[in-house]
Amino acid sequence: MKSFLFSTDNDRGGVILCNLDTLPEAVDYLKQRFKGVVRVEQGRDYWSEEEGFGSLPAPAEEDNPQTSG
Repeated sequence: MKSFLFSTDNDRGGVILCNLDTLPEAVDYLKQRFKGVVRVEQGRDYWSEEEGFGSLPAPAEEDNPQTSG
């Protein structure tokens, strides 16, 4: 099971835990189930109504104090 964060155009949303394997599947499912879905996220990957599919860059090592020593 995977979890996906989603938000809607009226500032609602939440987290859904489901048996979908990919972000595109989750986007399709959530858009059918909830009205006005504008963003879906899983980890660094996301879909937004304005930008489409994308990924956030991994944090740089110097920005992550847990990995510097």
